[in-house]
Amino acid sequence: MLLAVSSSRDPVAAELAGDDAATMLAGQSDVVDAVLAANRVFVAVAAGALADVEPEVTLPQFRALVLCEMHGTITVAELAAAMGVVPSTATRMCDRLVAKKLLDRATDEVNRRQVNLRLRPEGRTLIDQSTRKRTDEIGQLLAVIPPEDQARLTEGLALLVEAAHGSDRTRPSRRPLAGRGGKNDQERDA
Repeated sequence: MLLAVSSSRDPVAAELAGDDAATMLAGQSDVVDAVLAANRVFVAVAAGALADVEPEVTLPQFRALVLCEMHGTITVAELAAAMGVVPSTATRMCDRLVAKKLLDRATDEVNRRQVNLRLRPEGRTLIDQSTRKRTDEIGQLLAVIPPEDQARLTEGLALLVEAAHGSDRTRPSRRPLAGRGGKNDQERDA
């Protein structure tokens, strides 16, 4: 077995009580518990890698940098929507990232009320360094898993990623900003 998670107290069912998801997940609490346990590992790896590279950048700030990288140029309003926060929260976050010289902010030439964000080279370096650290850490975790189990893990994770990409419930941050000419538009049009 790849991951054994005790569900004797069925925390997923308790957490989802009264939710429409509870009906959909009936009988799947072991799977959900395993995915949540793996998610905790991934978050710990990401947080540790980021803390090693740049302890002054929070995970939400890092997520903002990644979104800026994904979209090339993004407005503060688009960033706020992608992160599920109000524009004033995104603005304060960007203020901190600009002060750390990880992000550039400029008023749009056509619509002066619009503020555009672009990742600075220092921000890209931070993302690259953090990604390398996460890759190393995940590689160390995978090294203790037998190859046949790694193959099953790959298949299972691919199914989860596929389901996430096809879901209407996918977070806005994963959706491309249509017509913005960013990285996602280039990949989609290729």
